[in-house]
Amino acid sequence: MNMDIPRQENEQFQRMPAASHSDSDTYLCRAVNALQFSGFALLALLVFNLVSSVEAWAENGPQFAEEPASVQAQEGTLQLIDNPQWPGAGVLAFGDTQAPALATEVSMSISGWSNRVSVTQSFTNDTQEWIHGRYLFPLPNEAAVDSMQLRIGERIIEGVIQPKEEAKRTFEQAKAQGKRASLLSQERPNLFTTQVANLAPGETLKVSFSYQQALDYRNGQFSLRFPMTHTPRYLPQSMLQSFKGVEEAARLLSPVIEAAGLEKMFAGTDSESSDLKSSQAQSPHAHNGGQENRLSLDIILDAGFPLLSLESPYHAISQQTLSDGRIRVQLQQDNTKADSDFVLQWQADPGVKPAAALFSQQGQTHTPAPSLAQAEGQAARDEYSLLMLMPPQSKEVAKPLPRELILVIDTSGSMGGDAIVQAKQALLYALSSLKPEDSFNVVEFNSAVQTMAANSLPATAHNIGRAQQFIRALEANGGTEMAKALELALNNDFAAQNNIGSQGESKALRQVIFMTDGAVGNEQALFELIKDRLGDNRLFTVGIGSAPNSHFMQRAAELGRGSFTYIGKMQEVEQKVVALLEKISAPRITDVSLRYPDGTVPDYWPAQIPDLYQGEPVLVSIKQRSNAHKAVIVSGLIDGQFWQQELALNAKAEPKGLDLIWAGKQIAALELAKDAANSERIERQVTALSLKYHLVSPYTSLVAVDVTPVNPDAATTREGQVASHAPKGWQGKLPQTATDSRLMLLLGLASLLAALMLAAFPRAFGRRACEEAGR
Repeated sequence: MNMDIPRQENEQFQRMPAASHSDSDTYLCRAVNALQFSGFALLALLVFNLVSSVEAWAENGPQFAEEPASVQAQEGTLQLIDNPQWPGAGVLAFGDTQAPALATEVSMSISGWSNRVSVTQSFTNDTQEWIHGRYLFPLPNEAAVDSMQLRIGERIIEGVIQPKEEAKRTFEQAKAQGKRASLLSQERPNLFTTQVANLAPGETLKVSFSYQQALDYRNGQFSLRFPMTHTPRYLPQSMLQSFKGVEEAARLLSPVIEAAGLEKMFAGTDSESSDLKSSQAQSPHAHNGGQENRLSLDIILDAGFPLLSLESPYHAISQQTLSDGRIRVQLQQDNTKADSDFVLQWQADPGVKPAAALFSQQGQTHTPAPSLAQAEGQAARDEYSLLMLMPPQSKEVAKPLPRELILVIDTSGSMGGDAIVQAKQALLYALSSLKPEDSFNVVEFNSAVQTMAANSLPATAHNIGRAQQFIRALEANGGTEMAKALELALNNDFAAQNNIGSQGESKALRQVIFMTDGAVGNEQALFELIKDRLGDNRLFTVGIGSAPNSHFMQRAAELGRGSFTYIGKMQEVEQKVVALLEKISAPRITDVSLRYPDGTVPDYWPAQIPDLYQGEPVLVSIKQRSNAHKAVIVSGLIDGQFWQQELALNAKAEPKGLDLIWAGKQIAALELAKDAANSERIERQVTALSLKYHLVSPYTSLVAVDVTPVNPDAATTREGQVASHAPKGWQGKLPQTATDSRLMLLLGLASLLAALMLAAFPRAFGRRACEEAGR
């Protein structure tokens, strides 16, 4: 085929470009202008996206991210923040350099099975500005807090008890007026907040408060616990709506971690070593000049009998016997870092181990206001007693029953570090206790629940070997969806098939051992679940780590008709697990109750005494009119056999604060019984009880206000959140439910570079085309 173009056509073809150069340049110029406009628009959009990425990175890094309530937190403090940029999620706030420094002094006076504790928190403003301060801290879950003082130099302002909302208004008004003030509130039964207002540059304000607690006694050993920090808590996404109406302080300061929108806690950059990440987790003030919360402790112990031993398993202590026979106990390292619970334990000489004890107090510690008592003398006529009775041990050797042992382990992120190692070792010891007639299963949970087997398995060597491999492979990560694990563990359908009777009941004694740090914020919902699903199961909780949520652990065990064990270090694992397994194999004491000889029932708390296991005493608090009764009868069933014992009410010792223990136990019982149907009634009861006995509760707070305004710039004074240390040995991680902010930052930078090229190249490339089009 001839492809030559005729000359005439060729000349026409060659003339066309000359005639169309102007049109093509015009089109090219328009295209370049459009592309350039698109590039600048994309550039603006990406700059906005990059800024958002930088803000997200700042939240996860050591710099402070702005949040709406103007309450800033140091690294290590968790706050819930409602922010439209992260709907339905919380954020971690870090790095407030305006927070006051904190030092804590604790003094204890132990006598008559009770402990009177005074705590002084010194807030020092090392900045050049006026500031307000907040501090979230733990106390024993049965601490009855009844007094507070604000110390300004040599002056002391006594705190008054008010309904919680009223106390908050009193404090906020004083803060706005530039007056010094303090507020002590309960956020959880074992978590409290102290707030101080209008702290001048260079000034120190001291807030002192006191509480009463009953001592713990089991297996011949007395003990007390003073928590120094708390493990951050996890709140399931389904529970978030219930927190929307909670007062601001609880919403912002409660250590609740929301399930959505959170990254790894204390995570460094991807290039940082695991050692650096670990040090950041264990020293949450690392990015704030190394500031640490320090605590000193001074204890006077009046045991009332010769001691066989006195020790603290987690802290080094010094002991000094005083001239009157009492013992002074102090920390060897004064001003120690407040990152693990302090525990003191002591035992009596074998020849003087108490089998029964009774201590009484005439009248109330705080005289109630006339509006709360019919007459001032009425409170003085009341008598409060603390009764301890060790039931006799069964002399018959119980026939061992086949049992189904359900071992549940928390593998959530808060269990990272020492805690998961201790829990896994405890499970391995528990497996070694199984007998051929037993069956078992292992349940692990974090954001989801996983079981070793679909149903419980016979305790054969092969199955135990499978369980050991399953346990050794476990790692700590993710959320704490505890409800799912409890539902499964307490479900009889989960039982071994050969242990199910004809009526669907379990033929074996079903025992659930639940190992966790209790780092959850939905305690009440879990208590309801245990009450609804317990059936014939027995739930035994094992607290793991240096700062577990003892409130949840103890209450769950009470509702589960089991007991609570605490493991604070690896060296205790074998001893504590063996003791627990021996305890739950021995006959228990059930249906314990009190009555007077005439058949009437005392006003005692807890009204429902939990099942008692070997080595555990009956410990109740009683209120009665003075000298109304001379004795009380305690009865129950020991391995199904009826038992009772009469105890004379003729105590000589009169320690103070027994009325506070009685009221505190009643408040705890009422709160435990609260549900949707009776919540308003119980709130009224607890409020009235708290006001009468001067106690901080979920519905009452202590507030102290100075009369003189001192801060001329109160309206602009910043809030400072004093951080709590991460628990010792803790390397907690949270579920990674959002894209890593550093990755978003890199993607944003790459996109920005592309947009700059897109905006610049068309401009340089198209300038000539536009010039040609304009000729």
